[in-house]
Amino acid sequence: MSWPESLAREIAENRCIFHLGSGLSCQSVDENQERPLSWSNLLTDLNDRVVSDSGLRLLVSEFISEKKFLDAAEIIRTHGHQADFYSIITECFFTKRYIPSSSHNIIVEVSPKIIVTTNYDSIIEDAMIEISGRNSFHSFEYNTDGLIDAIRSPATILLKFHGCAQHSRNIILSRSDYFKLRDEHNVTFEIVTSLYKINTVLFIGCGIEDPDINLILENIRLRIGTSSPSYALVGSLSYAAKIKESIKKQYNIELIIYEQADPHDHSKFEEILSSLKDKVEEVKAKYGI
Repeated sequence: MSWPESLAREIAENRCIFHLGSGLSCQSVDENQERPLSWSNLLTDLNDRVVSDSGLRLLVSEFISEKKFLDAAEIIRTHGHQADFYSIITECFFTKRYIPSSSHNIIVEVSPKIIVTTNYDSIIEDAMIEISGRNSFHSFEYNTDGLIDAIRSPATILLKFHGCAQHSRNIILSRSDYFKLRDEHNVTFEIVTSLYKINTVLFIGCGIEDPDINLILENIRLRIGTSSPSYALVGSLSYAAKIKESIKKQYNIELIIYEQADPHDHSKFEEILSSLKDKVEEVKAKYGI
């Protein structure tokens, strides 16, 4: 499937937010060729290591198998050993150093004005530093001091909406974490909400049907009923691809679909991102941007 020229122009003219999910991080490996944990694998690891009550562990396992990830996370956050929880988050996403994938590098080279990520790792930062330099971007978590000035500057903005493993005590994992973010950091939430409403959003490596993304979408309410949709990159065998009409109707998100041989096959992921980079460069040349 090809990229719409209208989207490429939005990116070229700095009117598109890139929202990066764990599917992008899973393109990377560490020195032992191990990949970052997916959301379900992270919850399974936390359940095994921080929840002592066998009955609760069984319930968490059931929730994970049913893809009720926010409910599983709620039990882990409420009943798990907190010190071990923080230690595991730091160990999995900060102590381990993952090598930026070609997909990360392509995104940096496309150079979107605003990157929002729900990932705890620092892979995208490492790619930005390696390709564009340490001073090429401004990074924010919940403290939005200077964000408005950064938006007006030529630098890229990186907003880590769910926190960073380096500050593991402040990460967003469960439903109550998310609502606490909204209540205690309402200025951040309002700024992000405004940015998502006035810009096109491209979701990369996100399960649009995942409950954490649903929470964001339901609170932000992308531009329903407008002629300018947002977009999501998904595999042909993903659940999102099966309900694409519903996603378009409910969230005004059009899917860019890459082919999969099986649900775990993401071999075309990098290729389609590379074609996006080519399309943006083509549009810049065409319109003198």
